[in-house]
Amino acid sequence: MAQIVKLKRSTTGGSKPTTSNLAVGELALNVNDGKVFLRKSGSAVGDTIKEFVTLDHEGILTGSLRASGSISASLFQGDGSQLTNITVAQTATTKANFTNQTSVTVDHNLNTESPIIQVYDSSNFQIIPDSIQLDDNNSATVTFSSATSGYIVVAQGGHIISGSISAASIDGLSGQIQSTLNAEGVFSSSAQITLSGDVTGTGNATVISSIDGGSV
Repeated sequence: MAQIVKLKRSTTGGSKPTTSNLAVGELALNVNDGKVFLRKSGSAVGDTIKEFVTLDHEGILTGSLRASGSISASLFQGDGSQLTNITVAQTATTKANFTNQTSVTVDHNLNTESPIIQVYDSSNFQIIPDSIQLDDNNSATVTFSSATSGYIVVAQGGHIISGSISAASIDGLSGQIQSTLNAEGVFSSSAQITLSGDVTGTGNATVISSIDGGSV
């Protein structure tokens, strides 16, 4: 009669063996969850219980999972806050050249209801076409009153861009700040102030070192 060899097992959902349950190299099963466990020992990993990952695994894996090669899935969940060393490519603009045409259809594939579309002639001057019609979220048609050559640039708006600019590079900023300070009555202690007309007001203390009435 054939003998049946059964591994250590549990029928309780969520049950997992410990190192006291298994010898090094011994396997165990959780037949309720469909999981397989192994007691692994070594200088690099220590004496631990490892869980086998099956193709139909539905549980929660704890610890780190390292894979060599590509990973594909129909859905990824999470906020991505722990992702590192990745590069996400995103097409933000599409350029379409045209020659001697009165109507040009651009397939930008940006999947947006509000693309930014600009048209330039062959000399790189921006021009205004007769009309721009959004055919759908991924294409637009540009028409001209006469045959025209140039290119169309379609951009996707709404991107969040971070960065900085030097205050010295902002035209007119210093003058605006000075006008605001004067309007608010904020002056430097060493500033020279020229007044015209009468001066009225109150103050807690006024110190005048000298008054020169001038010549008449």
